[in-house]
Amino acid sequence: MPSNFLFVVFSDPYVVGVLDFLMEAMNGRKPLQPPHLTIQGPLSSHPTREEIDSVRAVLAGTQFLIANPGVFQTKSGVAVYLRVGNPKLRRVWKKPDYPVKKYGFHPHITLYEGPKVAMANRAYGFLKSGKHRIELLCDEFTVVPYVSKQADLFPREEVLGDENAI
Repeated sequence: MPSNFLFVVFSDPYVVGVLDFLMEAMNGRKPLQPPHLTIQGPLSSHPTREEIDSVRAVLAGTQFLIANPGVFQTKSGVAVYLRVGNPKLRRVWKKPDYPVKKYGFHPHITLYEGPKVAMANRAYGFLKSGKHRIELLCDEFTVVPYVSKQADLFPREEVLGDENAI
């Protein structure tokens, strides 16, 4: 059975270009989905238009800070990510599988998830070093519903990164 989610999809060409570059470098292929932040889900039903509009209204006129790398263990090995900050994000956060009281509040964009632990640690070290600091501010985004196993609802060509960003 498909799971329903709500994503913030970043659409600033420079931000998308940088994130796409990092994801492609770590994964060895272009990402299938545009850079996004999962803010709700899995949900038992598809979010209504009113629910989506409400989230859009809360986040309207704000910026996301994408910075500060991290790494954590997963079932498939390890994940490398960049933290995401926004002063209003907590108000729209709903992730029942990861309750804030138990897991804390850690919004992030996953750059890599897989078995290549040594590569992930090198990438993390590179991103963490003071010489290669990545801080992106993004005020171009949209809030979209996503249903897992239905990739046609999330077309990649709508959000193209600036290939000259890096």
